[in-house]
Amino acid sequence: MSAPSLQRGLALQQRLAIPQRLARLPGWTILLGWTSAVLLPLYILIVSCFKTTAEIYDNRLGLPQSWAFDNFVRAWTRADLGHNFINSLIVTGGAVILTIVVSAMAAYPLSRYSLGWNAIMLGLFLSGIMLPIRLASVELFTLMRSLGLLDSLTGLILVYSAIRIPFAVFIFANFMRVLPSELDEAARMDGAGETRILFQIVLPMVKPAVSIVAIFTAIAVWNDFFFPLIFIFDDRYKTVPLAISVFVGQFRTDWGLVFASLAISMAPILIMYCLLARQIREGVGAGGGMK
Repeated sequence: MSAPSLQRGLALQQRLAIPQRLARLPGWTILLGWTSAVLLPLYILIVSCFKTTAEIYDNRLGLPQSWAFDNFVRAWTRADLGHNFINSLIVTGGAVILTIVVSAMAAYPLSRYSLGWNAIMLGLFLSGIMLPIRLASVELFTLMRSLGLLDSLTGLILVYSAIRIPFAVFIFANFMRVLPSELDEAARMDGAGETRILFQIVLPMVKPAVSIVAIFTAIAVWNDFFFPLIFIFDDRYKTVPLAISVFVGQFRTDWGLVFASLAISMAPILIMYCLLARQIREGVGAGGGMK
């Protein structure tokens, strides 16, 4: 190619690049706005952990005058976060395991067998996602009292599992549906039962779905304040969100301790997300191509 032709080609590319960049501008503006909306509360949380309540009111966005860790120590001791951490871990771990096991067992026949009532059952599970369960709080409280599950970590595990199962069934059914049926047939020819096929063959092949269900269930259960508030009255069974509420008073709130305890409570979920991040990305990518 001659030099003048090459120059004309470069000039044409430059002229076309400007409209392309302008077309991307709205997308970049939305991304920057969303990034700011996510990072600003996180920044306020981090800097406020090291401030006193008076300093937070005087200078909300500025850096603290001194980076002291007193708020973390006082929040840990005054709210008894060590004991409440164990309660939250028991409730969250129990709800995650129970949700995964029950949802996988429900999704397996709905996705691997051609039954006449598959669509009806999936519709029932889908209605469980759309209906706000908190509207039935009074009936749920009455049921929990009748079963003797008030002031009980077991009661919280059962309630959270029941709430999260519809979403988990929907996720598992979509992932299991795309697996080849030859897997099941080969396993049955080798003498495997349905339970063994589900837990030793099918479930290990949908690890991204397991990770998605685990992290979304853990986040929802760990951060929930509503159900511990109405079902737990004994301090021995309080979870972390309920324990943090001791710093919020009618006339005075110690915001330094509130922010410090919130930062402490975020640690387990962040660690869990970092461990499962690769599986979640694969699951979201695979889920985008499913029908």
